[in-house]
Amino acid sequence: MKYGTYTTIDCPTKKDCEITIRKESYDWLQSEFAKIGGEVRMISNPHDFGPYPSFEIDYPHEEWTFLGENDIDDESIEMLKKKDKWIEQANEIERRYGKKFEKYL
Repeated sequence: MKYGTYTTIDCPTKKDCEITIRKESYDWLQSEFAKIGGEVRMISNPHDFGPYPSFEIDYPHEEWTFLGENDIDDESIEMLKKKDKWIEQANEIERRYGKKFEKYL
């Protein structure tokens, strides 16, 4: 279920990058984001020079996409704390992804 996109991550696109590397990177991201409840989708982005693939990362909770600084009841504050923790974990996954697949990006 798509709850809202958190970020988009570059897909391996180097000319010498085989489809197997793209699949490996997709599987790795799916595995890592599944641990924190996120979802990964491979999409094709339109561009003047032709479409290019990327990975979209979705939040694990629909209500997180609507939370903002003006939501100040106790329940919303707890949700914001959980969202902030999730974002920290997602950023760490993205950092590790960049290191693991940097030669293909």
